Amino acid sequence: MSISYSSLAPGFGLRIDGLDISQPLTQEQSQAMRDAWSRANGVLLFRNQNLSPEQHVAFTAHFGDVYRQGAANNKALAPYYLPGHPEIFRVSNKVIDGQPAGREDAGTYWHSDGSWQANPPLGSLLYAVEIPPVGGDTMFADMYRAYDNLSDTFKLMLEGLEAEHSLAAAVLRTSYAKEYAGRLDEAAAKKATHSIVKTHPQSGRKCLFVNPGFTSHIVGIPQDESSAILNFLYAHIVKAENVYRHRWQKNDLIMWDNRCNLNYAVADYKKEGVRYMHRTTVKQRAEV
Repeated sequence: MSISYSSLAPGFGLRIDGLDISQPLTQEQSQAMRDAWSRANGVLLFRNQNLSPEQHVAFTAHFGDVYRQGAANNKALAPYYLPGHPEIFRVSNKVIDGQPAGREDAGTYWHSDGSWQANPPLGSLLYAVEIPPVGGDTMFADMYRAYDNLSDTFKLMLEGLEAEHSLAAAVLRTSYAKEYAGRLDEAAAKKATHSIVKTHPQSGRKCLFVNPGFTSHIVGIPQDESSAILNFLYAHIVKAENVYRHRWQKNDLIMWDNRCNLNYAVADYKKEGVRYMHRTTVKQRAEV
């Protein structure tokens, strides 16, 4: 069967059919997937994939170095990694023997993964092991389109501006509060500054890089002006025309480019059943 491509939404995302990603990819297939990821504005969907943890990690490695949890990494999140597979982070409301089998409220707000780091993750690959009968969707915002749809005047104003991204911002606003209760100083030390408008290193296109989860303020301007600009951007980014909402099926694998997408896990499913996901993450090299 040949590989086919179909859009997830007008001008955004691609569904890939005709490729079994549990099997080793040829060099040509690997390059085709990297090319597809770039032209899809950052979101690819693979349906009906039966992946072991090892196969999930092996497929991820086609896109870069795979993040691996280690002793020096974030200890607050360490219990959520799959035992024996430090590359796989578990996102779930499932409980096994009285212990959570993953982080229940991961990503329940608009964010770009780890944007508080100097070199945030390049992207992530999320695999649906168990899904509830209804609910538990994930939404993605196209940050290329969000930038393109701004007026030329606003684009000009944003050029050269930088914003600080901080884990402390997420602790104060999101589910991160439970892992960092009483440790705000530790979270406050985890921060980085990024340009509000970035040029994607592969596509060469400009996109916005701010998010209401981790972005704390714009550097060098008064707080009221910073808040006004950021709140405008947050509302603009999540307009319906900029957003794709994914309704999960079991054995879906969806991947997103963290540099040009925001994501949001909709936490409306907990009374309906179990949502259990495996996530791998691709590192971003310092020069990217």
